[in-house]
Amino acid sequence: MLSRITAIATGRRTRRIVIVVWLLLAVGLGTLQPRLQQRAQDESRTFRTRGAESTQVHDLLDRRFAEGRQATSVLAYEFDKGSIETQEPAISQDLDRICNSDAVPDVVGVGGADGVACGDLGHHLGPETPPSAFSNDTPPSTVLLSVVNAKDDTESVVKYVDAIRKVLPGPKGGPLRSYVTGEAAFDADRSAAVSGIDATLLAITGALVLVLMLLIYRSPLIAALMLLVVMLAYLIATGLVYLLVAAGATTVSGQSAAILIVLMFGAGTDYALLIVSRYRDELRAGSDPQRAMADAAQRTGPAILASGGIVVAAMLVLIVADFNATREMGPILALGIAVMVLCGLTLLPAVLVELGQAAFWPAFPRQRSRGGETGTGWSRVADLVSRRPRLLAGVSVAVLAAGALGNLHGRGYLDLTEQYRTPPESVQGQELIAKRYPPGRAVPVDVVTTSRASLPVRDALRHAKGVAEANTDSQSLDGKLVSSEVMLSVDPLSQTAMDSIARLRSVARQAAGPHELALVGGVTAEQQDNLQALRRDTELIVPLVLLLVLLVLIVLLRCVIAPLYVVATVVLSFAFALGVSSLAFTYLFGKPDSDPNEAIFAFIFLVALGVDDNIFLMTRIREERAAGLSTRDAVLTGLRRTGGVITSAGLILAGTFASLMALDLESLFQVGFIVTLGLLVDAFIVRTLLVPSVALLLGEHNWWPRVRHRPLRTPELTGAV
Repeated sequence: MLSRITAIATGRRTRRIVIVVWLLLAVGLGTLQPRLQQRAQDESRTFRTRGAESTQVHDLLDRRFAEGRQATSVLAYEFDKGSIETQEPAISQDLDRICNSDAVPDVVGVGGADGVACGDLGHHLGPETPPSAFSNDTPPSTVLLSVVNAKDDTESVVKYVDAIRKVLPGPKGGPLRSYVTGEAAFDADRSAAVSGIDATLLAITGALVLVLMLLIYRSPLIAALMLLVVMLAYLIATGLVYLLVAAGATTVSGQSAAILIVLMFGAGTDYALLIVSRYRDELRAGSDPQRAMADAAQRTGPAILASGGIVVAAMLVLIVADFNATREMGPILALGIAVMVLCGLTLLPAVLVELGQAAFWPAFPRQRSRGGETGTGWSRVADLVSRRPRLLAGVSVAVLAAGALGNLHGRGYLDLTEQYRTPPESVQGQELIAKRYPPGRAVPVDVVTTSRASLPVRDALRHAKGVAEANTDSQSLDGKLVSSEVMLSVDPLSQTAMDSIARLRSVARQAAGPHELALVGGVTAEQQDNLQALRRDTELIVPLVLLLVLLVLIVLLRCVIAPLYVVATVVLSFAFALGVSSLAFTYLFGKPDSDPNEAIFAFIFLVALGVDDNIFLMTRIREERAAGLSTRDAVLTGLRRTGGVITSAGLILAGTFASLMALDLESLFQVGFIVTLGLLVDAFIVRTLLVPSVALLLGEHNWWPRVRHRPLRTPELTGAV
């Protein structure tokens, strides 16, 4: 099958058809990429858990209540001199501009220092609590706003928050300063953080790949061709992903769109590098371009298919996750890698054969014997491994295990205020409110009960530990449900607040009784439900991914022992990267907390991609052994001949993930750091020293249960073989 695909991709007539088909697909589907970017900015359902109680509350508010799930912002004013009364004219003027101009549409109500400024806040603050209940004689004064049509539509929320901020003086307004915070402002600021993220990552990864390709091949044309192929594959993949999203098969977020870029550019360049390197070797051996590409594809195709298959399988495992942000990545990233593999095995060979040796201008391949280069540097590495395999294996394991001990250093979890490397206005406002008022003012907890249970539940929650106030809110359209708001006495975005959710749910259920409904939701509850879901997802996803990777390796290498230690070494490098990163974030970067899904994302990428380079090495070792070498000679020859290209591939992959560190979101920065460190460790320690050393120590036992083998030749160790 693979040989047939290669024949079509490199045929004298068919290769041009292949090129035209891919170009047409890129033009047609690439036009959908901006639409995908727009969809990715709507993360209203991304960071929720399937079937969780908080998700049920959100859906009930959205479907059963007249106001739906309205976006709520809190305005925090701060001033240095005077009382609230002296600042009242300026604040009232701001509220009047919000209420009575077209600048901020669809305002339901505004509560200010002097009471209700416009509209009706009855559905947000109970009749027993005036709107200005939390205003003091000392700054800041707080104001609550509600907008009818700003529900889960992130685009509407962004416009609404931006419009309010344009009306107000802002954090740098002078004597009277304002901050727009609250749930809607948090959503708007996160949307702003991911806005333009695709363009930033495309520019960084594209430039990085181009520079590294120029350094490796010293040919601007081949570097540009490889980058072009990856870019076309990316455009096609984004178009297909958009069609999936539009059909309702999955959702997309700025986070998954960002990782799609780095994954496709990193893995795609790796695949291209492997094909081009082998193709160049065949040209040096004297083959014509068509024959050279056929031989190169025959030798590298199985490894690329296996590598891509592992990544696709690992990503598809994410579909079983309950946390939406994890689950949505599965089909998106799997589709991207599948397109990249197909493009690498068809479009790239077609273009290279069409251009012939001119693709390598000005560094044309010089004719040599077949096999690949055995550079002096990698010959020395192979010699070192051959002399000290036991020592190198022991030292490598010791270093990796020592780094893994960093995981014993416990870390907390990032809350919403810590998600940004540079705190936006919503975070600044929340911190200001936390100093002056019950912190839950900005982000209340939502409670939905049946009508008969609403008052008992409200009264019970008012006396619960950690609650500052609880107010009845509104009744559902059918009169059967009532929503209430609970304001916590602690920071609603903190771990302490999340830990209190289970207690509040227990209090609410006991007060409601066994036959009445009482559900607790809101941002704090969502955070807690997400954390619990991530723990369950990790327990399910990790063993499934390891099992799938192991099975693919067993089928590819046709043995059991080698796949076992390859997987074990990759897991060890992941543990090292996570442990060292934990210490670095805590003591170097001053970020002791981590994103809850950081570990699972880092695990998926490091295991799936870390196995990639080991596949390229092990398939080359198996190829050399099948050609007549002993296992020892096959290991050393494989290391000499693949060391340069595979390490270059590892550097490119690490570099593309390092681009995530240029973003303002702390979660993506940390994932980028961990994966980059893990890939570098895998390239320079695991794949270069540890795996070859273990393979030498095991000898023919690597291939159990098929260990019988009689060497037929000795390796060529000098020159380009």
